[in-house]
Amino acid sequence: MKRSSPSWLLALISGIAVILLPSAPGQHIVGLQPGVKAPEIALVDQAGKQQSFNTLSGENGLLLLFFRSADWCPFCKGQLVDLERAQKLFAAKGINVAGVSYDSPQVLAEFSQRKSITYPLLSDSGSKLIDAFGIRNVEATGAQAGIPVPGYYLLDKQGVIEKRFFEDGYINRLTANNVYQNIFGDAALPQPVRSLPSPHVVVTTMQSDKEVTPGELVRLVVTITPDQDTHVYAPGAEKDHYIVASLTLDPSTLYSIRPTAYPKPEMMHFPETNETEPVYTSKTTLDTSVAATVNKETLAIFAKDPSLHITGSLEYQACTSRVCYPRVKVPLSWTVQLTELDKVRAVAAKVN
Repeated sequence: MKRSSPSWLLALISGIAVILLPSAPGQHIVGLQPGVKAPEIALVDQAGKQQSFNTLSGENGLLLLFFRSADWCPFCKGQLVDLERAQKLFAAKGINVAGVSYDSPQVLAEFSQRKSITYPLLSDSGSKLIDAFGIRNVEATGAQAGIPVPGYYLLDKQGVIEKRFFEDGYINRLTANNVYQNIFGDAALPQPVRSLPSPHVVVTTMQSDKEVTPGELVRLVVTITPDQDTHVYAPGAEKDHYIVASLTLDPSTLYSIRPTAYPKPEMMHFPETNETEPVYTSKTTLDTSVAATVNKETLAIFAKDPSLHITGSLEYQACTSRVCYPRVKVPLSWTVQLTELDKVRAVAAKVN
């Protein structure tokens, strides 16, 4: 039986020019850097409540999301809903969350009610806080003038910028779980860990999210745990013709891939060859991130199947103090479900 296409994707394809070709196509990422005291916050939220850093911050600080609009930006709206799902996890770490845009309080209130957003969304209608952080999109004109370059700032309990997370384009956004992992080093909502058959090491895979809106960056994780008295070579050992551990994703027009991150190895000396090489001898995490490609052609494909299938491989060579085993290549796969991009416009924006 032929499966019908999801109505949201068909609607998205029909409105592709509106979503993918806004009047502000680019963004130049500048802004305040970690170690600097954040500007004073004095804004009204979606409930009309005056907010400051003291009223917003948790015991250990504040995660502040600057977004373009809860009215016309579907990627922003998906990110705001995603943050709602994760806010309790941040709260458990003593971090409260809030969002900032140039939208009016009425637009923010309408979106919050429609999508059940419970954390503060702050109206910076004059873009004063956006400018104070130095993240105004200077290429935005017309109705979009005053929008920020979208991204996260993590402020500590003294209001000092601890970390920031920005992407090169307005479509790709870190999921809240991805941000959580970047901050705390562990998974926010661990998806089922898959153990894969592999000789001489234990290999597991995980992903930060199982469901995202198109364009959001999902973190893919592979762990390698060598058996006792076993090591695998780390990047850098290839110069001496050793097979190093490598995580590679298969290229596809359906998703973009970020470079794989490799942890710092330990150095091991081999008296027999008088060589000192980088190796991994204990549980080691390799990770990368992917995002569904958003264009007319890919959305037509996702209309038939709103699942993003990612494939790749882990390659390594395991050695003991006595023997090096043959090269191993482990096939990998992940599946991410794509949810609806929100194209509903705010009534308050039309009235204003």
